[in-house]
Amino acid sequence: MINFFVARLFPGIIFFLCITVSYAQVTLSGKVTEKGSGESLIGATVYIPDLKTGSSSDKDGNYKIRNLPATSLLIQVSYIGYQAVTATVDLRRTTVKNFELHESAIESQEVVITGNALSSENNRSSVSITPINKLQLFTTPSTNIIDAISTVPGVSEITTGGEISKPVIRGLSYNHVVTLNEGVRQEGSQWGDEHGIEIDQFSVDRIEVLKGPASLFYGSDAMGGVINILEPIPAEPGKIRGEFASQLSAGNRLYSNSLMLEGNQGGFLWRLRGTYKDAAAYKTPPEYVYNSAFKENNYNLLLGLVRKWGFSHLHVSAFHTEIGMIDGTRDSLTHCFLDYQGNTVSDAQAKSRKIEVPFQIVQHYQASSSTNLFLKNSQIRFNVGYQVNDRREYGVTPDEPGLNLQLTTWTYDARYTLQLPGTIEFVSGISGMTQMNLNKGVEFLVPDYDLQDWGGFVYGKKSWERFTVNAGIRFDYRSISGKAMIHDTLGHTAASGDTIFTAFHPAFTAVTGSAGITFRLSETFNLKFNVGRGFRAPNIAELGSNGVHEGTFRYEIGNPLLKPETSIQVDGEISANIKWLSAVFNGFYNVIDNYIYSRNVNSEMKNSGGRSYQVFRYIQGNSVLKGFEFELDIHPVDALHLDNNIDYVWGKNLSTGVPLPYIPALHTMHDIRWTYKTHKTSWLNSPYFEAGLEVHFGQYDVDNFETYTPGYVLINASIGATLKVQKQLWTVYISGKNLADGKYYDHLSRLKYVGIYNMGRNITFGLILPFGIYNQNKID
Repeated sequence: MINFFVARLFPGIIFFLCITVSYAQVTLSGKVTEKGSGESLIGATVYIPDLKTGSSSDKDGNYKIRNLPATSLLIQVSYIGYQAVTATVDLRRTTVKNFELHESAIESQEVVITGNALSSENNRSSVSITPINKLQLFTTPSTNIIDAISTVPGVSEITTGGEISKPVIRGLSYNHVVTLNEGVRQEGSQWGDEHGIEIDQFSVDRIEVLKGPASLFYGSDAMGGVINILEPIPAEPGKIRGEFASQLSAGNRLYSNSLMLEGNQGGFLWRLRGTYKDAAAYKTPPEYVYNSAFKENNYNLLLGLVRKWGFSHLHVSAFHTEIGMIDGTRDSLTHCFLDYQGNTVSDAQAKSRKIEVPFQIVQHYQASSSTNLFLKNSQIRFNVGYQVNDRREYGVTPDEPGLNLQLTTWTYDARYTLQLPGTIEFVSGISGMTQMNLNKGVEFLVPDYDLQDWGGFVYGKKSWERFTVNAGIRFDYRSISGKAMIHDTLGHTAASGDTIFTAFHPAFTAVTGSAGITFRLSETFNLKFNVGRGFRAPNIAELGSNGVHEGTFRYEIGNPLLKPETSIQVDGEISANIKWLSAVFNGFYNVIDNYIYSRNVNSEMKNSGGRSYQVFRYIQGNSVLKGFEFELDIHPVDALHLDNNIDYVWGKNLSTGVPLPYIPALHTMHDIRWTYKTHKTSWLNSPYFEAGLEVHFGQYDVDNFETYTPGYVLINASIGATLKVQKQLWTVYISGKNLADGKYYDHLSRLKYVGIYNMGRNITFGLILPFGIYNQNKID
């Protein structure tokens, strides 16, 4: 009943408020110029994140944004080749605001949304947040969205071949990390080792990575952090425009193409995008990896409305992927791969685009709405989402799936934010989730189940000129009802016979919170400090699994008596920014009570399907994680940047005395980038060359079921530029990873256990071609 009210009735109340509340209409205008010279900047983006609207400057540097609410709003101004600036403008008092941008090769986006009640400057957020813009995402050679952000300090990935990647934030992964897509948490059975993130990487404009517990705003599962995937800035009023993006990678002969069209007519927004990806088997230095091909196609639709009362967006998407699964079976004499029928694989088959058994087909459908309503000094935000994740795994025959899970999820959250005099923000909110899983295959790992989740929080933030303090508290409740399954001798459901799953009905509650401060010591130095309590309820695999987990080569048995995990993390950050140097140091210490892990006890074995497997049972104990990230950018001149970072995580299970699993090795990255300054009238804009070195140290602190991983070094390079074609800026680049074709295992690659190396030399060619179809926008 509660979920019906939220999903059906609440949007109607929002609409009623929108048409009955009186709003003052405001227009903000001004000019964007280059600092120092005063020269007008043409095409600078002026964006209001909380309203998801904006404009761009004309040939004289002027901009104008109409139909705004009479309230305080955070404005962000950005332009290629210049440092982005932000400012909070009170539209009740100011309707003209000019901006000056400083030329710089660093185009940092300082406005962040994640972990905040309202859009905020990053240096006023007490938690560690790393924003990643579209250009960084696109020009980093990758096969999926998580692969593209894995170079961020503090972020790694657990991989299964070329397409499946799971995010790791400071040593925590799986259900320890929440992924948000357009305001809605992504749900796709994250507990599985070979379950990836079903999101089109070309639909992303920016990603914000929050490192550390974020249960205050996001509830259970955000103990390790949050990956917030943000949609592109909508088209300006009166414009219809498009974009074609394409990539071609040599390492797996991946070609990706994506076409987008969007428009804004009088505040009515629409956007259409279609993406297609096709990859052959990828190549390691010694061989092509048989059955590592994949295909993917995605479709996205946005319909929205922006008015002076706020905005409302409707998103609909369909994600479909078919992925070859690599089991690594080889002939004992020739060491060649074997197919599922036991035949030796030829060279032509090994490098083919054909997908053979075993493989998986995953379809993810999502519909969500996001509304932000302005009420004088307050805002109401509401998100509701509906998702269906259909996973089919074919392990024996290409005609019938073995494991077939259909996961249906409803999510909702609502927040009320009040802006009080004296730069005080007060927020209260509720959120929840209803989930149902059905087994439709002939193999079983987890039972059918129903999940109910809800929680509420209050939060406050006070800002002074140099100082910000925030604190909040939250209560969560989650219940999971696992359903019994009994089969007769023919494998049919029966009242008695072989018990596959027993019924269980645990419920979990938790009180979490967070408190933090930021302090700008001077124009050079900034400090952050935060203490957060995290919470994670056990997932369905940990509670109720009973079967062979394909790809892990083990039999897993859950424990319905598990307690929820709770954590206390302390982290602090100090940053410095002077004329020729930028540096950030962030350290953390995370204590986790009732940490859930699996172990093989007393060499327990179990037969299934004619094979014998080690039995892993889920148990609990206390653990600790600690580490740091350090970033140093030396830029003696604007054109030259020497970027360096180091990332270290140490984790230990205090109950067993052994290291925690899936802890990334200590690694450093060193890049030198030269950006050539061209004349503003030149058709060639900001050409650059970059060379880099990745140094990954050996990981010898491993859990009992893991293996040691030796260190390795990768050599990378890229070259690119933006081209002025008529009034558009085209982006072209060539990027190479592992140019020396080094042979290595990444510690978090699951394929190293079957003797398969990571991809060898990979050179990617890419381009982004924006184009305008219609433009009636005119500054007057």
